[in-house]
Amino acid sequence: MGTVISITLFERNQPVVEAVYDYLQRMDQVFSMNRPDSELSAINRQAGQQPVAISAPGFQLIEAALAYTRQYPASFNVLIGPLVKLWRIGFGGQQVPSSTRIQACLALMDPNQVKLDSVRQTVYLQQPGMVLDLGAIAKGYFADQIVLQLQQAGVTQAIVNLGGNVKLLGSQPFTADQRWEIGIQNPTASRGQPLLQVQMPARTVVTSGIFERYFKVGQHVYHHILDPQTGYPVENKLAQVSIITAQSELAEVLATVCYFQGSQVGMATIEQLPGVEAIFIDRQQQVSVTSGLKPRRKGVYSIE
Repeated sequence: MGTVISITLFERNQPVVEAVYDYLQRMDQVFSMNRPDSELSAINRQAGQQPVAISAPGFQLIEAALAYTRQYPASFNVLIGPLVKLWRIGFGGQQVPSSTRIQACLALMDPNQVKLDSVRQTVYLQQPGMVLDLGAIAKGYFADQIVLQLQQAGVTQAIVNLGGNVKLLGSQPFTADQRWEIGIQNPTASRGQPLLQVQMPARTVVTSGIFERYFKVGQHVYHHILDPQTGYPVENKLAQVSIITAQSELAEVLATVCYFQGSQVGMATIEQLPGVEAIFIDRQQQVSVTSGLKPRRKGVYSIE
């Protein structure tokens, strides 16, 4: 899945840990872009040729991702795969593609060209060269499913961390108020160096930012958050956006959407959504937060 995954439990439960590991192995066989034998690879390989029958988890996530694509067409597109493969940012890409090639990729990103058959549970990409890419939503889906599995196994407290996508379960066992404190990454520092902290009950925290996967040409930085309207990296003043809410899948989508929107419009979007908060950090490390995040002391916020 291209990242380090960690599960923290507060009592020994080896069978649960192994069950989660087995689940992630199965999901890798469904969703991996890097395995030729995955269900997702089969769908992309058969683009323009024939529908592909897939498992229930794969069908459900693709269906959800297409719904988000239609809801947020300016910023979220599950068919962005051709652009990702063209730019290869974070995977060895070091040059700007030609506008001709970018336009050719944009022509392959119409969600109306994806046909879902819920009875046969098939997915058909109607144009050759179309590529589904679930990278902007899959980790959130996995986090939600892992926490659900832990709850069903009787686990009451846990930390699920999928490469910076964090989902918490239950109360913090080592603090008097049983609230968690999560560090929000400093976008210009090495991983694990927070710029601020948030104290909160069990939630998920998902961050979308530009300083981990990028390349430079001269003084211009080309990062991996690609605009599905233009085909180029998004241009704005933000360094990163963190979303805090209950559902990790939704947080993944909103982190991307709000990065596109910028702090002002993004704040307005989040303020309309109950149970969702956001932290915007610009490239000068100026911090903006939504109204549900209350300052406790310098660098520390709280959600009730």
